[in-house]
Amino acid sequence: MVIVCVIGLIFAIVMVILFFNAAPARSNIEVHQQSTEDAACLKCHLKGDEKSPTMPHLDLGNCNLCHGLSKEPPR
Repeated sequence: MVIVCVIGLIFAIVMVILFFNAAPARSNIEVHQQSTEDAACLKCHLKGDEKSPTMPHLDLGNCNLCHGLSKEPPR
């Protein structure tokens, strides 16, 4: 039983790590560099348009937790 619990815990930890690494990084544009507030993200990504994609999940309350700023040079 202990072995099964250890394997389950390892599996859960790996799944959480993979979940947070699966989120795409925010592109390094001026708008993303200026604001880190969730309201600014939702203003563009809640409905989406030709420049900003629609958010494919519910609002989780902290965009920057999963979506870090890209390491590419600023545009």
